[in-house]
Amino acid sequence: MSKEQQIREILAHKLFSGRMPPEFVDFCLAHGRIRHYAPKQYLYFSGDEASTVYFLIAGRIRLYLMGEFSEKIIRVLNPPVFFPEVVLDGKPYPHAALCIEETGVLALDRQIFMRFIENNPTVLWVFYQELALDLRRSYRQIRNLSIGDARLRLGAKLFALAHVHGQPSPDGIIITIPLSATELAGMCSLARESVSRILSELKGVKIIAIDKKNITIISLENLSRWIHDRAARSRSTID
Repeated sequence: MSKEQQIREILAHKLFSGRMPPEFVDFCLAHGRIRHYAPKQYLYFSGDEASTVYFLIAGRIRLYLMGEFSEKIIRVLNPPVFFPEVVLDGKPYPHAALCIEETGVLALDRQIFMRFIENNPTVLWVFYQELALDLRRSYRQIRNLSIGDARLRLGAKLFALAHVHGQPSPDGIIITIPLSATELAGMCSLARESVSRILSELKGVKIIAIDKKNITIISLENLSRWIHDRAARSRSTID
């Protein structure tokens, strides 16, 4: 199978759960450009002019919110996925995109892409459903960060990472993204010291195992039980 056939297969059957019409796939292949990026290479930075939209074909990408003295990981993208959805409004990129590993994307000029959508309004419904899913994910993240205590925040994030980026192993579910305590702290809006302390606690009760930056969830059931216990304590404290 040629490279173009592989990309056609991804766009037609995997992207948006295969809901896009054939003419959308034809358009992407005709007007898109395949770009390859090395690990730790940025596609764009927050505030850059949003002139390009992307389809992640291979590899993984971290989306960052960047401040003057700190940065926060808001999402890790797995292929296939369209990003960043918000640039359809024509405003600058709201975050930075960093490649975690060797990455391949199909890049499209935003204006050409928008003209296609304007001339093919039926595809808007598919994009709307995808945007709604992302919005629900954002609401869930806001809820976890604003309501839960530190243990609840970190536990919920580990549980979500295990489901999205987990891979079965003899010892449990390994999170395939190498994550330091500092990176986890940025994801959960916590201090690194707090994350290190909670990770040690989870390791001590044999819910997780840690090997450098690799985290394995030994038992998702036990982690879920631990999270629900923390949530119950938080509710009782509020009451």
